[in-house]
Amino acid sequence: MIDAKEVAGALYGLWRLVRWDDKALSFFNATESGFWRSFMAAAFVAPLQALYQLSVYLTMAEPPSAWRMAAIESIEYVILWVLYPLAMLYVVKLLDRETEFFGYMVAYNWFQLGVGYVAMPLVILSQFELLPLSVSGFFDSLIFVAYVTYAAFIARAGLKISVGAGIGIVVIDILLTLIVSQATLRMIS
Repeated sequence: MIDAKEVAGALYGLWRLVRWDDKALSFFNATESGFWRSFMAAAFVAPLQALYQLSVYLTMAEPPSAWRMAAIESIEYVILWVLYPLAMLYVVKLLDRETEFFGYMVAYNWFQLGVGYVAMPLVILSQFELLPLSVSGFFDSLIFVAYVTYAAFIARAGLKISVGAGIGIVVIDILLTLIVSQATLRMIS
């Protein structure tokens, strides 16, 4: 079980990452047990994800059964949280950065918490059309650019690689997400 001190350290590390501090990664528990506990970020983000999926469901012209959608979206959520770390096991071997895996993945997982709590409320408001389309489009673009920028920074600092390699890792992350999302859309339709 994760304790408050570890969560506080991760949140402080997130704050330092937002400020572009390379030393921010030292505030995360960069061990195997810290890696497993960092998946608590998924549990913390899950209520917002569920609210988002509800907003999608309620705005669909012909929604599938609620149980089917809930099951498919729950499976997608778990796959997205598990697939990227599994892919990174192979990437870090290719980059000869196995020793940095836990530190990078712990920071990455906690970064997803920050992304969830900043981006999801805006996405939910957009889904319910509570934001004007132009404002929604602006925030979507801003969130994407910020995500790519910070995720590349975390990859560079966490894996001790070049900026270009960090961007390549973000591309892998985005491609995996798109593939899983497309498969999910086909299952829901």
